[in-house]
Amino acid sequence: MKCSTMRITPVLVCAANSLRQKRKLLLFTLLLFSFWAPIYAQVNLPVTISGVVKDANGDALANSTISEKGTKNATTSNTEGKFTIKVASSKAVLIVSTVGYASQQINIANKSSVEIALVQIKSDLDEIVVIGYGTKKKESLTGAISTVTSKDLDRVHAGSTVSTGLAGKIPGVTFRMPDGRPGASANLQIRNMGTPLYVIDGIQQDEGQFNNIAPNDIESITVLKDASAAIYGVRAANGVVVVTTKKGTIGKNTINVDAYAGLQSWFRFADVLKNSYDYAYYRADAEINRFGGTGFTQAELDKYKQGASAGNAYRSFDWRKYILASPAPQNQVNVNIS
Repeated sequence: MKCSTMRITPVLVCAANSLRQKRKLLLFTLLLFSFWAPIYAQVNLPVTISGVVKDANGDALANSTISEKGTKNATTSNTEGKFTIKVASSKAVLIVSTVGYASQQINIANKSSVEIALVQIKSDLDEIVVIGYGTKKKESLTGAISTVTSKDLDRVHAGSTVSTGLAGKIPGVTFRMPDGRPGASANLQIRNMGTPLYVIDGIQQDEGQFNNIAPNDIESITVLKDASAAIYGVRAANGVVVVTTKKGTIGKNTINVDAYAGLQSWFRFADVLKNSYDYAYYRADAEINRFGGTGFTQAELDKYKQGASAGNAYRSFDWRKYILASPAPQNQVNVNIS
């Protein structure tokens, strides 16, 4: 009995110590939860954030989009760049964006108000485009307007006139050559609507004066389509071609010499009749087939067959060889000083 008691006593002591430790751990956990619960609840409560969106110069950016990251919660800034948005918690992240500016992510970090400065994206939106009575930047254009500059015109020598050099460079504009004479100009049509109105340095001109301009003297050509041409009234029903010529700039004097020489010829042409007898014979045959009779007599056909020996009226002449005897030369020299 004595040995048995000695063996049980240590076990009872260990059990009592273990119970005390469990009570202390439970008490510590309750105290920790009582402090952490208000903090956790405060972090995850909805928060209302107000702020203002500006550019690098401090000007307000209206209609900027402010959204909560990872959600569909969003709002826009007013004309003064101000906004108010209610987010899920103080740990939320705002995404601010607008057209032409780089978007930013803003960490709320227990803030109630923020001031955001967006940085403008550097691109070709700063280019100036002629729109009719004045100019605008590309970023503000909403109409159908196409522009080519002097760099585009200088790359290819497609002809001696401006219209032939524009072929294939402007979308929505077609070019038709009425004939193949050396130096001939092309007919421009915007969306196949007919002859457009030409405005050269603010003055309304016709197609002939447009083609009289030396291609080297042109700074830019802008084509106004559809409603973009409405500012010129009824004469702009077929669109407007606005031409801006080159002007001097501050700096050193510059002398430019541009020379071009080439040959123009047919690369394919139908094989036509070359003598008067064949012409008279086939015409007589066609008249018989169509009308049942012809004004050509057999005696006349025999004279056409004899040719010049029967008289000058019956001689043959090869017009095809006369017209296409050799390639037609064309050249252009332009010298300008600015």
